[in-house]
Amino acid sequence: MERAVPENLSTVERSRLADEWADGVELYDLPSVASLIESGRRVPSVRTAIRCGGHILTYAELYARLDGARIGTAGPTLDDLARLLSDIAAAAQTGALLAELGPAGTGLTPGAVAAAADDRRAVAADLRSPCRVDRAYGSPDVRLLATHWDTTDASVELLAALADGATLVLSTAAQRGDIATLADLIATSAATHVVATADTLAAFADLSAQPELPTVRRWDVLGTGCPAVLPGLLRELAPGSCAGFAFTTSDYAGVAARGPLDGSGRVRPIPGARLLVLDDTLALVGPGAAGDVYLGGAALAIELADTASDFGSDFSTDSIADPFRPVGRLARTGARGHWTADGWLVFDMAESIDAAVRSGAADLISLADVAPGTGDDLDYAAA
Repeated sequence: MERAVPENLSTVERSRLADEWADGVELYDLPSVASLIESGRRVPSVRTAIRCGGHILTYAELYARLDGARIGTAGPTLDDLARLLSDIAAAAQTGALLAELGPAGTGLTPGAVAAAADDRRAVAADLRSPCRVDRAYGSPDVRLLATHWDTTDASVELLAALADGATLVLSTAAQRGDIATLADLIATSAATHVVATADTLAAFADLSAQPELPTVRRWDVLGTGCPAVLPGLLRELAPGSCAGFAFTTSDYAGVAARGPLDGSGRVRPIPGARLLVLDDTLALVGPGAAGDVYLGGAALAIELADTASDFGSDFSTDSIADPFRPVGRLARTGARGHWTADGWLVFDMAESIDAAVRSGAADLISLADVAPGTGDDLDYAAA
């Protein structure tokens, strides 16, 4: 059912708010899950594929697990992530919904995971400095996920890393909880790409002595707001590096919107994503006026009930039918924001529910739910 729009909006404004500004460019030529995984088979077998805490899996060890072999253990976190990668590959062949990914009570299609991984690969390749990439053996990138991560985040990052021949480092809660420890992790792992929240990275400014992190070539900053000090701070930590700003939510695989890291916090939807700003009657909100941010698109999580036939009819309780499209769903993100006059979405920090709070342990399926561990195999609930 179509919703009315405020009479003070012109036809052009309505078109922009519901279509032009709301939609990322159309997805095309997406790689399959199988092709992303198979790309990693060309990578030197001794290269580390994934590391978490004191455990690692080389490419040889990871692909042995994907092929059904079992060679020792790399701890519950990495062993279970390898199993989940196998499940994603199997689901891609059958078209099954991945119930372990997305918020509790929802799942993701293999296509959604592939779309998110493809977006991650494109962003990881956006560098100022030349990147050494061998067409056969991939890139020696080391990509550090230094934010609260769940199974969806880890799966998307791992698929992208395997396709590029890179190494993925998953941070632990202890490593993220102390900024000096995180700086040491970046340095000792020789991370080339760092994904972290704006608040985490801004804490570097509190250190008495600024660390030198020359290996970092790209920072991907997550959040709904960007401290003004952050762009300059990251350039000081890693001269020659570049950075981008992104909005994520547990309802969507990977990133939903991106923008420049310039202190403004402005973003636009990525390819395949859809963002709308609506009032409490689900009417469009004009530029400059605040409203609730709703999210839809290719990688939106799907409710597990009634999806066997068409992935389709029902989503979470915070989702609605798209008021301006004959098909499609929108999830209420919990954030508040407004459009600028030139089509950027800016979040209103005073009114937004922080994404990290919304995607807490109670709302996520994490590795803690499928493989609880102890000791060094740590921190599933906080990872």
